[in-house]
Amino acid sequence: MTHDIFEPHDQAPSSPDDLFLLFQGAASYLAKSSDAPSFLDWIARIGPVLAPHIASGIAGPPGQAFRALGVSIYNAMPLPDHDFRRAPLPRPGRNEPCYCGSGEKFKHCCQPLGRLPDLKDYNMLRHILDNLPRKALAELPRTKVDVVALADTARQWRHEGEVKLAAQLLEPWFAGAGKLSGRLGFLFDELMDSYLELDQAGKRKRLLDRVITNGDRELRAAALQRKATVLTDQGDTRGAWEVFQQAQRENPGDPALAILELTLLVSQGDIDKAKQRAKFWLARVKRDRHINPEMIELLRAAAEDPVAMFADMARSSDPDLDWLATLFEEAPAVQVHYAVETSDSGGILVPDKKLAALEAAWAKVFPRCKPSLTSTGHGNPEVWNNAPDWLDFLARKPLAWHSFEVLDDLAMAVDVVPIFAIEQALLEPMLQRGAALLEANLEAAARQGKQHGELPWGFLENRCALRLLAHHAYRHLSTVDAAGGRVFMQMAERLLRLNPNDNHGIRFELSGSYLENGEDDKVVALAERFPDDLCTLTLNHILALYRLGRQGKALQVLQRAGRHHAQAIRTLLAANPKQPKLQEYAITVGGKDEAWLYRQDHLHL
Repeated sequence: MTHDIFEPHDQAPSSPDDLFLLFQGAASYLAKSSDAPSFLDWIARIGPVLAPHIASGIAGPPGQAFRALGVSIYNAMPLPDHDFRRAPLPRPGRNEPCYCGSGEKFKHCCQPLGRLPDLKDYNMLRHILDNLPRKALAELPRTKVDVVALADTARQWRHEGEVKLAAQLLEPWFAGAGKLSGRLGFLFDELMDSYLELDQAGKRKRLLDRVITNGDRELRAAALQRKATVLTDQGDTRGAWEVFQQAQRENPGDPALAILELTLLVSQGDIDKAKQRAKFWLARVKRDRHINPEMIELLRAAAEDPVAMFADMARSSDPDLDWLATLFEEAPAVQVHYAVETSDSGGILVPDKKLAALEAAWAKVFPRCKPSLTSTGHGNPEVWNNAPDWLDFLARKPLAWHSFEVLDDLAMAVDVVPIFAIEQALLEPMLQRGAALLEANLEAAARQGKQHGELPWGFLENRCALRLLAHHAYRHLSTVDAAGGRVFMQMAERLLRLNPNDNHGIRFELSGSYLENGEDDKVVALAERFPDDLCTLTLNHILALYRLGRQGKALQVLQRAGRHHAQAIRTLLAANPKQPKLQEYAITVGGKDEAWLYRQDHLHL
């Protein structure tokens, strides 16, 4: 009769930590020597010490059971002595010596113990690599190691915070100038993710270029898809579509192209087109009997609601993000907790005592990283490092959802998540809440006769509320439909009424949106409100006057513009101007960079 090796006692539950330590210890031994008999002797002695919870649940002598378990571990372990391949022990006949090394016949030793744990699908390579000298990692490309297990090891290290070690494991596979095989696709994905977490944009770009140049067709197509995603995250939708088309030419039948195309469509706000394409891809992949059923389910969900599909994917892979989304879904309705104090210079938002105390407590758990000047984001993913602390605060303090300070921080935290669907599914409604909270507080102040009508940026107390509104407005600039453009114009106009000095410079984008939508009178009014401004308002002013049939006035404005904006006019009229060096966070007033950017955004008008 056979029986299970492990019959756990009620008072001695098994522990995952026990197994991990046992595997680590076994790998430490086998990394030095792959001699099976000595290893099995070792695990029979040491196994019960490394895994006491497991040992206490064994019916019979623990040493014999651990010796049998050692056979399963040995058979699953990729051995350095065997070029990182497995060397499983052959199962003996009933009357042959047992493979556990006890000296007994198999039928009197391990055979009665029943079925041994099947570990063939468990990644034992991770434990071997944990126990190798770090310099040995560079030699792995010259071995027969399983690259899928290698990629999984890198993923585990990365999730455990060992991101630099994960990159060190993967980089040797892409060193040199030789050709790269499609079998490296999993390694490529993990290395790209590692560089992203390490904020090594230069290395990411060089890796992309290397794979696109030297990869085989399969790997090159994967790299082009990744490049399209990178360009999408950077806001370069046009470049992303160009690269998508290159990837499509490389591997037109790749089902992954379906997800990429939906990514691009959703990121630019074209939700209806995304639904149509999801239906197209769904009909196409259903004909492929080798397709992963999960892909069919994803496309079916995308055909109903592509934003929700991508957001669900993101939430399922990130517990902290999922927790925040759940808390937001359960947030109480907007309440008024601010007064508007008035001064000669404008209104000032002042929280009540309870909310002020909460904001002081919030500052102790949420990393302080407000953006500089008038930026609407800080681009700092490290705010998520202690996410459980501030998420727990939100869970315990629902009053926080009525604070501009807290909402501003949360919006910027969500904004740094490199997943476009989260912007649509979580950031957008969070910013809508900020706008609704502002209107509720201003309406309450108006009923009390304390509404000034303006909330100048110069008062620090107003900045979180104004930044939320600006953040929301700028998001709608990238949408492709006319409705999105109208929403932007309404938000920008509201921001200008509240903060007439326009510290955010939203007047420039508003002027362009007016032109796009044929609102020429508004272009003229905006330009006259901000005379002697940058070239955008002045040149748009001239175009709007010309469209309105006011050529004489247009010529007068053009004559003045020739003195102040000569470079912009020359660049606009040039047949093929050379792109100047652009600064990341500034422009030179009257310079070639300002002129180039104006031409790039407005030439089509």
